Amino acid sequence: MASNLFPGLPLFDSAKYFNLTPRNTVFPVDTPAIELFVCSVGVEGALSDFRHTKEFLTSYSKKSQDTYDKFRGDAERLLLWSWLVKKKSVVALRRRDLEEYTDFVAKPDIRWQAETTTKRFLTVAGFREPNKHWRPFRLAGTGKGRLSTKSWQGLFSNLSVYFNYLMAEDYALGNQIPIVKKNCPYLRQETGINTAKRLSNLQWEYLLSSATTLADSDPSHERTLFVIASLKSLKLRISELSERPSWSPVMSHFHRDHEGNWWFRAFGKGSKERDVSLSNEFLECLRRYRTHRGLTPLPTSDSAEPLIESRVKNRGIGSRQLRNIVEIAFNEGCDTLLGDGFEVEASELRAATTHWLRHTGASMEVAAGRDLSHVQADLGHGSIRTTDELYVDSDNMERASSAKTQEV
Repeated sequence: MASNLFPGLPLFDSAKYFNLTPRNTVFPVDTPAIELFVCSVGVEGALSDFRHTKEFLTSYSKKSQDTYDKFRGDAERLLLWSWLVKKKSVVALRRRDLEEYTDFVAKPDIRWQAETTTKRFLTVAGFREPNKHWRPFRLAGTGKGRLSTKSWQGLFSNLSVYFNYLMAEDYALGNQIPIVKKNCPYLRQETGINTAKRLSNLQWEYLLSSATTLADSDPSHERTLFVIASLKSLKLRISELSERPSWSPVMSHFHRDHEGNWWFRAFGKGSKERDVSLSNEFLECLRRYRTHRGLTPLPTSDSAEPLIESRVKNRGIGSRQLRNIVEIAFNEGCDTLLGDGFEVEASELRAATTHWLRHTGASMEVAAGRDLSHVQADLGHGSIRTTDELYVDSDNMERASSAKTQEV
């Protein structure tokens, strides 16, 4: 599908490259294609749209890569749609236009979709060139066309923040997003069981066993094993393992207190640091991974090696590479499940994301009887209510169990 002609191109690079452009410079000097596109798109106000959006993203690019990525994605899609479909400046859009945009998001033009997530730009001869295979939307598979309620809520929240910023800068006259959200036919009121998406005990056992088998047969997969063990056992977000403009995870972020307890210093959402407690079994995983890398079994306060090493020695890796590593383990786990006849479990694992590992770790600890406040602290939740609502499902399990004995 990526071969279909898409009339636009990506507007904003990853946070790493985005931050190299001086604040008072509108276009990056190493990506001339962006300036050429914006200036030739034929929409009055496109240049001002781009400049204000670039300033909006600048305020998030150094704080949190995940937040920057979310705002960039939603603002970029809206800009491209406004210019290429409506032939208007983004601040000239009215409520009816924005309602039309939600219809477009619900069912994007096939030319705007790619089969896989690809990089926006590629480095070619010292310049950042737009990737011709990039598209603003990911192609939805059969039965997956509707965005989840959470995705719609995130879209409206991000665009509302965006328009509020444009209003504060006296660029936009108003913010129609709350009204559009209120009347959106795609945003459904969900009253079902609110539990986090996680792997079952069987799926986790197969995933861990498959990753261990990979590592035993090919030492390059020691990294694969350590990544999935870290995401699940430390209950981390993918960004908390990745190298970011504001944070580079290194081995000294594992530290030992005066009582001999081990902790991991994580840098999470809202630019908050927290210490995550380590289990004895995870310490063995850490020893195995460090030994594979030729390091001492456990780190010290001056261990400056990247936590997850890239192919370039002494360099960390980004979230995209981490997701690719996890996908390798997921695929291997799926194949093993299928080979043993667990077709449903394999299908569910194939649909899983890296964030399911964080939920899996927390859910299993709560189910095992660990103090909820301890799990909350490790997760970095501001309120124990959030932890309780996501991971305590004993009432629902009892309700499901009682239903099984009822007659038809």
